[in-house]
Amino acid sequence: MLHPPRIDVVLPARVESAPRLRRVIREFLERFGVARPQIDDVVLAVGEAAGNAIEHAYEGAAGDVRLQASVVGERLTVEVRDFGKWRLDGDAERGRGIGIMRSLVEHVAIESTLDGTLVRFETRLQTQPVSVFGR
Repeated sequence: MLHPPRIDVVLPARVESAPRLRRVIREFLERFGVARPQIDDVVLAVGEAAGNAIEHAYEGAAGDVRLQASVVGERLTVEVRDFGKWRLDGDAERGRGIGIMRSLVEHVAIESTLDGTLVRFETRLQTQPVSVFGR
């Protein structure tokens, strides 16, 4: 039985992990020939979710952020998880990440428990047309 294509990456919840997480999801989507504008949207959504986990979940303590993604048929599911504590005390000038994610993908769900926060989003993949001239 074939398993669906997936990635599962756990990195320290530090600022320098964010570019690596964005790179991992970009490379994953490029393997499927996903249209570049949609890749950019998903990378931005992952960046927002990971940024929230890195900045807010651990209040200065060490922790991890986990990126999982899978493709089944034409559907992409992405999960960004932290194992810290959801904080509601934000800066009024910030806090637009969830709205940004919702504008980029079809479905966004956020589950916060005592064990951490899970941001899950799903979207239908849009592939690029294949050129017979290789461009």
